[in-house]
Amino acid sequence: MKRGLTVLAGAGTVLTLALSACGGVDTGGSSTAGTDSGGQRQITVTAFAGAWGELFKKSFVEPFERETGAKVNLVYGANAEWLTKLRAAGGQNPPFDVIAFTPDASLPAASAGLLQPLDTAKLTNWKQLDPVLSGKSAYQGKQYGVPLTTGSTGLLYRTDKIKTAPQDWSDIFDKRYCGHVALPPLTYNPGLEFFSALVTSEGGKLSDPAAVDKAFAKLETLKDCVSSFPANAGNAATVMENGDAWIMPFWDGRAFAMAQAGSPIGFTYPKSGPVGALTSYFVAAGSKNGDLATKFLDQLTAARNQKPFAEGTWYAAGNDSIDYSEPFEQRVQHGPEVFEKFIWVDYTVATPKLNEWQQRWNQIFG
Repeated sequence: MKRGLTVLAGAGTVLTLALSACGGVDTGGSSTAGTDSGGQRQITVTAFAGAWGELFKKSFVEPFERETGAKVNLVYGANAEWLTKLRAAGGQNPPFDVIAFTPDASLPAASAGLLQPLDTAKLTNWKQLDPVLSGKSAYQGKQYGVPLTTGSTGLLYRTDKIKTAPQDWSDIFDKRYCGHVALPPLTYNPGLEFFSALVTSEGGKLSDPAAVDKAFAKLETLKDCVSSFPANAGNAATVMENGDAWIMPFWDGRAFAMAQAGSPIGFTYPKSGPVGALTSYFVAAGSKNGDLATKFLDQLTAARNQKPFAEGTWYAAGNDSIDYSEPFEQRVQHGPEVFEKFIWVDYTVATPKLNEWQQRWNQIFG
C-alpha cells in the first residue's frame, strides 16, 4: 500500500501498540448523548491501554477539556475490540466518537462505512501534517483520519550481548545469535511487519506468492534459533530484559524507552528500510457529536500537543512542524523523506492471507 485505503476482509485484525494493561473508563454505551445531565458537552474517545494512554490523556484530553469546557470520556483498549463494537453498531449510534486505529483496522472500518470522511478545511493544522502519513488514512479519494504518531519497526538488540550493532534485516539470521532470537508471530504487528520486510528487502511484494514462499524459506533457517515468541509488548520487553533473547524485530519507540529506563538496549534502523507502524485518529460514522469530534482532532494535530506526546513515547509525530528536543532528534528518524522510504505493510494483501500465513508460520515454529 503506497497511498490510500482499499476494501479488505475483516478477518485477521492484527493487535496494536498497547504497552501494558491499565484501567480506564469504559462507557459501554452510546456516544450520541452529546451533553450530560448538567448540560456539559461530551465525547467518547479511545486510547491504547497503559503508559501510552496515560500520556495521551495528559497531552490531548486535559488540554482539550480546559480549552473547550467539554468532557472527554476516555475508553482504554485496543484495535480489535473497537472495530468489533463499531461493526456491531453498523454506523448507527456508535459507542465512540473518535477512535484510534492502526491501518490493519482502519482499512476494513473505512471500507465498511464505519468512519466519517473529514472536512480537512475545518482542521487548522491540516497543512502541517505529513502527507505520506495522512495518505495512509485516505480511502477512495476521501480523507478519513489524521496521523498521530508513527513508529519504525527495526532491530531491537542487547548492547551487552551484541557489541557490533546489526545493520540490516539479514543480521537476525547470524548464527552467532542462534538460540537468542525473539520472533513475534504474524498475528502481532511487529511479526507481520518483519515478514513484510523480509519480502520487500529481497525485491519482492506480498502480492507475489513466489516472494512470500522465499520469505518463508528464509524463516525456516531460524527454526532452531528462536528462543521466544512474544505476542504482546509486555512479553517482548520481558524476554529482552531478562536475557532470554538478544535480538528481535520491534519498534523504535519501545527500544528507546527501554534504554532510557536503564536497560542495555539498542536499536537499528535497517539500511534496506524500516517498516512504518502508524496510529491515526478517526471519527465514527453516525456520531452526533461530529463538530466536537472535529475540534478534538484539531487539538490532536496541534504541534504544541503532539510534541510532548511524541517525545514521551519516542514515536515520531504526524505534525512535521515540531521542533523536537535534541535527544529525540539524535535517536528517532522522522520527516517526509524518511517516511516515504519506509516499507509499509500492504494490508490489502496481508489481511485476507493472514490466517493462512500464520498457519505456515506455525508449521515452521510449532
